[in-house]
Amino acid sequence: MLIEFLIGAVLSILIAYAAYLKHSLAKSGFIAAVIIGTIIYAFGGMVIWAVLIAFFISSSLLTKLNEKKEKDPSRGRNYIQVISNGLVAAVFSVLYYFLNVEIFLLASVASIATSNSDTWASEIGILSKGKTRNIVNFKIVSKGVSGAISGLGTFASFIGALFIGLVFALMYWIKNGISYEILISYTIIVTICGFLGCFIDSYLGALIQAKYREVETGKITEKKWLPNEKVVLASGLALVTNDAVNFLSGLAASMITIIFFI
Repeated sequence: MLIEFLIGAVLSILIAYAAYLKHSLAKSGFIAAVIIGTIIYAFGGMVIWAVLIAFFISSSLLTKLNEKKEKDPSRGRNYIQVISNGLVAAVFSVLYYFLNVEIFLLASVASIATSNSDTWASEIGILSKGKTRNIVNFKIVSKGVSGAISGLGTFASFIGALFIGLVFALMYWIKNGISYEILISYTIIVTICGFLGCFIDSYLGALIQAKYREVETGKITEKKWLPNEKVVLASGLALVTNDAVNFLSGLAASMITIIFFI
């Protein structure tokens, strides 16, 4: 186990440091990513760790491509964002290690598939030329608002979940060499549960995530504070942030996976 921890730590530090240099991770995000990555490698093995890295690299690339068009790009994911996307996978990796039950492996991967599906939906969906609607009442809303969906975003969401399912199947096959029938079934389970998790994310984003209205302009934002602009709570619960929604949707996808598998 000590060797697995050391290998996981070294690999996670290398990947996280490269991401930090590219401004995909803030300092706190770098530390959190190393911890989460090390835990997942030590308990879940190379398979789940590789899936996590596939999510991180693909989502970071998409985010950076969109940030080039913004005047005020972010400084990278902080520790809260890293934990909200990786904690569920880490917990189920630990359960998989101690209980040696295959379903916990799939549950861990499904939470990552949800995060990837949600990120791809957001980063690609915002490029949609069509109308963006609230997932609950289907009223037209602004692009990028939590709970908003579009045709392009929904398609990207499915492809994002499928991508993780395929990466998982490939890594699992390399390590275990099991039958194609089982690999296909695992890919389908991860893809469907990750895709459903993204829809749960959208519903939670629309129903309970805090959204604020700029007093002067009336524009809706998810930021609690804005420079030189007063905002008031417009909908949702003040304590429920986008990070909280990401965590809950990942957990929901994992629980759906367990039910699906049973």
